Amino acid sequence: MYNAFTMSQKTVRKKPRRNKKYRFQLLHGWLIQRYSPIKVLDVGGGKGLLSYLLNESGWQATVVDPISDFRPIKYRDTDTRHQVKVSKKDQEAIPRISSEFKERHVNNSDIIIGLHAHGSNIKIINACATYNRDFLLMPCCVVNEPINRKPGVDWLESLVGYAISKGFKVKRAKLDFKGQNVLIYTDKNLLQTGSGKITSKNGGV
Repeated sequence: MYNAFTMSQKTVRKKPRRNKKYRFQLLHGWLIQRYSPIKVLDVGGGKGLLSYLLNESGWQATVVDPISDFRPIKYRDTDTRHQVKVSKKDQEAIPRISSEFKERHVNNSDIIIGLHAHGSNIKIINACATYNRDFLLMPCCVVNEPINRKPGVDWLESLVGYAISKGFKVKRAKLDFKGQNVLIYTDKNLLQTGSGKITSKNGGV
């Protein structure tokens, strides 16, 4: 006999979240599902995995990092779980600015991404306010940031509050990996076209 109460009590098991080492692949997937190829500045991009993945998808991504990290890029495909090794030639072909992030760097980009960009989150927001650009940040902690945190307000909320004070309408999303997986972003310059694609009025295609 069917028992509605018993059926309603069944526990639905959630798929476990991925290890944080998948954060670059997951962010890449999140971006390409929402926007057509645009110009990206990858602040604190390290070895350049995110930029590599975006460029492979037809985007134009450039790493800004004072440390030229050319250790081999290896990552696991999120679908097949197979390990992929990027060739030295392809890794060296990733566009790179070998310096600390400067406001002027944003001028030729549509969106500025800071994936754990220690010491640069406030700089990114300020630069985007100056040059009317969008940003996407996924900060994990406060390192060398010129911001006074309000008592009882965590770092992420302090950052959101600062961006709002600069006139941004901040959106949030979560990626499916363990740890600090909340990203905050703006897309005020990304317009929906009649074809259903999203392009940037700042020049991205």
